[in-house]
Amino acid sequence: MVAVQQQKTGAFQVLVGKLDDVLQYAIGDPLRYLANWGRLYSLWPVHLETACCLTPDTVILGDNKPISDYRIGDAVAGSSGLVRVNQTFSREFTGSMVEVVGRGILPFRVTPDHPILTVSRELRQGKGEYSDEKVWKLASELRSTPAVKVGGTFVYPSGTHDCILIPRIRGTTDVSTISLAPFVVERGLNIVKGRGGNPPVTFPLNGETAWLLGLYVAEGWSTRNHDVYFSLGHDELDLLVRVAKIARALGYSPQKSVRETTTVVRFSSSILARAFRDWCGHLARNKKIPDFILYHEDLEILKAFLGGYLQGDGGKVKDARSLEYVRATTTSKVLAQQIQLAYARVGEFARITVGPAGGESKILGRTVRTQDAYTISILSSKRKASDFKVAKDFIEIPIRKISRVPYSGLVSNLGTSDNTYLVSNAVVHNCSVEVGAAAGSRFDIERFGALEAFGSLRACDLIIVMGTVTRKLAPRLKLIYDQMAEPKWVIAMGACSITGGLYFDSYNVLRGIDDIIPVDVYVPGCPPRAEALIQGLVLLQEKIRRMPTLSGR
Repeated sequence: MVAVQQQKTGAFQVLVGKLDDVLQYAIGDPLRYLANWGRLYSLWPVHLETACCLTPDTVILGDNKPISDYRIGDAVAGSSGLVRVNQTFSREFTGSMVEVVGRGILPFRVTPDHPILTVSRELRQGKGEYSDEKVWKLASELRSTPAVKVGGTFVYPSGTHDCILIPRIRGTTDVSTISLAPFVVERGLNIVKGRGGNPPVTFPLNGETAWLLGLYVAEGWSTRNHDVYFSLGHDELDLLVRVAKIARALGYSPQKSVRETTTVVRFSSSILARAFRDWCGHLARNKKIPDFILYHEDLEILKAFLGGYLQGDGGKVKDARSLEYVRATTTSKVLAQQIQLAYARVGEFARITVGPAGGESKILGRTVRTQDAYTISILSSKRKASDFKVAKDFIEIPIRKISRVPYSGLVSNLGTSDNTYLVSNAVVHNCSVEVGAAAGSRFDIERFGALEAFGSLRACDLIIVMGTVTRKLAPRLKLIYDQMAEPKWVIAMGACSITGGLYFDSYNVLRGIDDIIPVDVYVPGCPPRAEALIQGLVLLQEKIRRMPTLSGR
């Protein structure tokens, strides 16, 4: 059989071209969104059902609350310091979460594809050599180094494993005075002034007042609208004298009262009582470090606060290896993590261990309810410990254990201005939030003719690639693309998929997906907003409308 191709005349091509324009613009446009013209189903390598997330009760530093309670505009701790939340995301998840246990940090759980910043560590004959190269790894790819008990002592086998990173964040504030205006009640201020008083409406921030706030977190409390108290031991005369001296310098008259088990120092100030309660928290389980101290550029102020806290709650201990530690215990999970982050800023590693779980117990015949306890230990001896490394920008902590935990329920994620946030002080990435936001009710990408590819990843016309693509992932991405039916299109979303992003110089990161598959639309940004993704989709639709069809163009 011989196929004969009919030659087209110029008049025929003009006629077909005009007919194509009529079909495309006069008829196609009004019906396009109703009929989902073009079957543009969206897909990304990190599928919506398995996008990276955490359990909703995970406490995140910044505004110091569970991740599910964060809203756009809230402050969150990232690898660069205190940053802002620009997206939030929540969804259902059923599967196995990865529980990561690092030495000296609180365990945390993430979905298997959540990126975590790591370095590798090679162990040989009990000595570890840390790599200088930082790599983003999925939680499912992390390698741990569990200890093995040999002859009654724990040793670590030779091999290579991963370390998670606690950032030594830079300060973001340099304030020297704190306004007390939010804590001033106008009526009360007028009454005091009518009696001839002139209470200060600013709080000076220096080494002495930072030390006072540290001691308050350890041993202080306040009534809602009246007094500030410090509960000290009978033999802690030096602390009593120093508290009284600072109180007088602030313009208050301290008073001492001796009780059965403690000596209490108090001074009357309804303004400071409200301020201290707001800055440092109320009750032991809610204590915290004020942001203007934790993120202060002057590390001496931070050291003064930590000194005050440890003088109130700390004590020296020695372990079986004759290493000396300064140790303190708190029932505040937020405070324990903040102290660890604060010591990382000054170049020291504060270990956190979880004490006995809280619950009902009997003390002197009385039934009381206790809280979970967290013990913080800071190495004080000159002998170096070999199970962590203090680097220039991070403290590198080996991973002790990795396990899978079944989970079914809501999971949450955040988008931040520096694309990172801290989970148990470990640096994690915030991938996939923008696509989730675009698919959500606010932007509703379905209005633009894009639906998720249900059933099979290959039953789609469009693949949206976002986030870091490693050389290990590249063959899988190429395989999925090759198995997609024609016609097919690709959107590269974000700097990571376009150029490799911040990690372009890493040995395992692909410097743009256009090295392995063709890209139709690039959506730049780090990360791009959901509106940018929708604009990219509209541009792709416009490109498809102008593709050669019956006209033969």
